[in-house]
Amino acid sequence: MDLFTIDSDSESYTGTSDSEDQECEFTYSDHAQNILSSLDESIGKIDNFLTFERGFLHGDIVCPVSDPSGQLGRVVGVAMFVDLETSSGDIIKDVNSKKLSRVRSFVSGDCVVMGPWIGRVIRAFDLVTLLFSDGAKCEILLRDSDVLKPIPPVLFEDAPYFYYPGQRVRIVDPSVSKSATWLCGSWRPSRDDGIVSHVDVGLVHVNWITSVTNVWGDKSSSPPNIQDPKKLTLLSCFPYANWQLGDWCALMTDNNGCLWMDSGKSCILSEDQKCDSHAHMYFESYGSDCSQTFVVAKTKSTVDVLWQNGTVSLGLEPQALLPVSTLGDHDFWPGQFVLEKLTVEDAARCPRTAIVSDVDALERTVNVKWIGPAHSDIVSYGSDPAVETVSVYELVEHPDFSFCTGEVVIRSAMNIDKSEADPTNGSLASKESLVTSSGLLSCTGNVLGYKDNGIEVQWANGVISKVQHFEIIGLDKLLDNSSVESMNEEHTIGDSLDEAEQEELNHEIALESTEDCTGSLCKATAFLFPKTAFDFLTNVAASLFGIHGSPSPSSVLVDPRYEIVKMAEMQPCAEETPKEEQIVKFVAQIDKPILSSEDAISKRFDVVTDCLDHHFVKENGHESVTRGWLKKVRLEWNILQNDLPDGIHVRVYEERMDLLRACIVGAPGTPYHDNLFFFDIFFPPDYPHEPPSVHYHSGGLRLNPNLYESGKVCLSLLKTWTGTGNEVWNAESSTVLQLLLSLQALVLNEKPYFNEAGYDKFVGKADGEKNSITYNENAFLLSCKSMMYVLRKPPKHFETLVKEHFTCRAPHILDACEAYLGGDLVGHAHDKAYVAEDGNKNCSTGFKIMLGKLLPKLVTAFCEAGITSDR
Repeated sequence: MDLFTIDSDSESYTGTSDSEDQECEFTYSDHAQNILSSLDESIGKIDNFLTFERGFLHGDIVCPVSDPSGQLGRVVGVAMFVDLETSSGDIIKDVNSKKLSRVRSFVSGDCVVMGPWIGRVIRAFDLVTLLFSDGAKCEILLRDSDVLKPIPPVLFEDAPYFYYPGQRVRIVDPSVSKSATWLCGSWRPSRDDGIVSHVDVGLVHVNWITSVTNVWGDKSSSPPNIQDPKKLTLLSCFPYANWQLGDWCALMTDNNGCLWMDSGKSCILSEDQKCDSHAHMYFESYGSDCSQTFVVAKTKSTVDVLWQNGTVSLGLEPQALLPVSTLGDHDFWPGQFVLEKLTVEDAARCPRTAIVSDVDALERTVNVKWIGPAHSDIVSYGSDPAVETVSVYELVEHPDFSFCTGEVVIRSAMNIDKSEADPTNGSLASKESLVTSSGLLSCTGNVLGYKDNGIEVQWANGVISKVQHFEIIGLDKLLDNSSVESMNEEHTIGDSLDEAEQEELNHEIALESTEDCTGSLCKATAFLFPKTAFDFLTNVAASLFGIHGSPSPSSVLVDPRYEIVKMAEMQPCAEETPKEEQIVKFVAQIDKPILSSEDAISKRFDVVTDCLDHHFVKENGHESVTRGWLKKVRLEWNILQNDLPDGIHVRVYEERMDLLRACIVGAPGTPYHDNLFFFDIFFPPDYPHEPPSVHYHSGGLRLNPNLYESGKVCLSLLKTWTGTGNEVWNAESSTVLQLLLSLQALVLNEKPYFNEAGYDKFVGKADGEKNSITYNENAFLLSCKSMMYVLRKPPKHFETLVKEHFTCRAPHILDACEAYLGGDLVGHAHDKAYVAEDGNKNCSTGFKIMLGKLLPKLVTAFCEAGITSDR
């Protein structure tokens, strides 16, 4: 401001002397120099801030900047160096982060162990050591931040802690210092102004979560919530990789009590601090403790990354990597435990557990080692099981044996009982020896990662050891069990589906399991079965689509890595021969042009009777509805009767006007094309002031983010999700037709992956588009399963429509499957010009493997439904 004042004065008064002009010029120059100096300093600070690097932690998912749509990686190692700034502004450069320690031993949110108990820190109370000008020293336990009042000047702006070493404070209430612990000298009323020389944690408030012995079945009561920090052990791994700009820290000391500094200095004081009597006194006393506080001014790190293909890259610069915020359901990792995706457990073939060897992210195939049936404690590690290639779509993450980096785990009781060993070396021991010794610290730890077909754990006693998947239990999974069990009645498929639906679903599941156990090869592996299916489907395609100029059998299928085993070299099971004859007969019969489902003669709108199988048939309120309700529902009927578009069919009930059933045909260009989707709708007594209730006939399949296995439909128009404007139900203007159109166009759309809440921001981004293609492939596979469900149990009053629709569209469906087996992207059969957002032009080999397994079952379902060329 002074600069502009001088400028203004010099312009308004021109009669000044040369000496005054010279003085003014010098003043202006001084101001300009100060401004430029400050500007340079500010720019320097801005540059330093802008050059901060992207930080990664252990377990973070990343992808290369050069190929964001390619394979993913997981951070398995971090090396970090930091620059530290002292309170005087001096900088210590390139300090290894492993030499840093926290300025508070415990903070809110820390996980701690005391004996057998595991807890979470709610609050840590400061124990402040004050140094007075006469040399007296005392310790004050603070439960209230108003006890000590800071005195300017402030050493650190925006300090993360209320009290810190070097801070001048005044004791507000003399009674506080009177009750303090005096380390040197004794209490005097005049001692009310001192310098904080040390701050640590005096007491800790802990919320006890569970106990190791409770997990083992030996119940015990929890200890007091307020604990001495010396009795607690912090559960933490990789603390050296968590430092960020602005964090406060201390430097560890070596065996001689000197600070670990590359500069060789034990303390750094500015000239101003050396001249300040208070600060000088403080540093003389405090410096001997080697606990000066520093601020992280800059970080520099490199990371080690384990890629999905099993390779490891060491020392990568963070700038070469991008963080991946959304992980697909079918992304797997070397060393991860997975479960075979079967829908039923039986003695003939239980779901198997496998360890992932490596993943082909582009082709969506996984090399796995099968190590035993699910929930088995016997693992064939020593037998070196053969590696088998499977599709990502036939695997799921193992619900019990999957662990995240840093996850808190507890040793399982049955494995403790099986061994007697020294607990100090990380091996197992008996319950008795553990409960009566510090060995309990070897029963709780943090997961470091997967290693050598096992899981590496750092225990609370500091020991690192490798365990097998069944030897440990995840704390979060353990705590979730009780809540999951209480929610089972509401969310499990069996309780959520109608009895008829559940019965049919069980039949479908049992059928799939039987076909898995007695397929076209009696002892076919998961690798050989799809090849046999591919050969068979090639013959099907040749017979079915020859008139359309489709590729010859030799040109249809897949990657040369998957050599097809000739059917002539196989010996099929006896019971499979009739089914193959039936399929061949079916293929020979369908020799007509592909028709549209709209050529069917079934009515789009019809009034029917008998609603006993309707999901909402037991809902009350229809007996005493108002005249306004009747008028509104009749209006809905008229709109539906007159304005239903192609692809939507509705049945209303003469005896129950509050019920309605709708069928929506999957649109072309989507992974749901040519399938039928059924919804039961209920008009509540306060309709239209409240939206209708909707239940989706899922068949136990989750093929869309908005359509749940339980039948729930998540849509803002139904108030089952948030929305604004036209997205929410409006009593004056919203209609059932609007609802059905929303389901057809907005839910069953071309890229349903982005329907997931918050995923719309990933549209057009490499990782989002890649996940979208994967989601579409899996959605089509589930849609095919849904077709089989509908064919075997068509909803009441839609039997004719189902028969007519699939009679018209079965050739088109199989034609699309042939195109997909030939490499076309889902929803774009025979559209060779179509290219996905991420540049992908072909569907994955993993998808072809699963489609090759599924397609014979779909053909069989068509046959069993009597779909022939009789028309």
